[in-house]
Amino acid sequence: MTGFVLGVLATFQGAFLGVFAGVASLGAGLIGWVVTRQAADTERRLALEQKQMMGLEETVTSQVQARITAEDAVRSLSAELSATQAAEVERTQRVEDQIREEMTAKNTEATTGRNAITDPETGLYTENYFRAAVEARVAAARRHLRPVAVVLMEVVRVTADGEKRAADPQPVADHLIATLRESDTTCRTSRGLYALVLEDTPENGAVWTIERIRRRLAEERDDLIVWAGIACYPAHAFEVRDLVGKASEALEAATEWHQDRIEVALAD
Repeated sequence: MTGFVLGVLATFQGAFLGVFAGVASLGAGLIGWVVTRQAADTERRLALEQKQMMGLEETVTSQVQARITAEDAVRSLSAELSATQAAEVERTQRVEDQIREEMTAKNTEATTGRNAITDPETGLYTENYFRAAVEARVAAARRHLRPVAVVLMEVVRVTADGEKRAADPQPVADHLIATLRESDTTCRTSRGLYALVLEDTPENGAVWTIERIRRRLAEERDDLIVWAGIACYPAHAFEVRDLVGKASEALEAATEWHQDRIEVALAD
């Protein structure tokens, strides 16, 4: 507009106003070009930001969907776990009731007046109680997601002529009772083995427990040999039969040595 007005006046006032009118028109053109370029750049930035925003919205939407799917899976697993725990609680209750019933039963053939599940020589529980205790402890461990260790131990005495005979069971039983916790179960089998159920005990804890027992026996007598086989739930087996079987296999491997030996079962 300025260039137009000055150009009209230049026709009456002279060349100076014409030059000024041209400069004003050039300035107006430059300003228009700069403004147009800035507008185009702003439009491109807005388009880019809008694209990025759409990408973020899609990412958030996918994350929300994934979270919803995960929550549904967690709810489904929680329902299955609750059902499994309820079944395990019922099973454990049945086993514990069976143990209590066996503990109240009297052995009419025994002259010592002890319960039928008690070994008359040592006062430890018998093999029948051991198997029932393993089943109850494994069921409880499965419900509470805790480990359980099963140990089979044999203690022999080396005679002067080099023969290996079963050690006196009463001192061994005394050391077992003195070393183990009240929550642990100590039994003696019909073959003269010592069967232990160590509650809430992983593999390394079971090894250390047997090592403490071995040291206490060695401090009392130097002619004893201690062999032990260890199997843990759930590291080595999930079922009671497999767990006891693996402990027996580990004990058999330990007895192949001519000195004290603690063997741990191998995982499948």
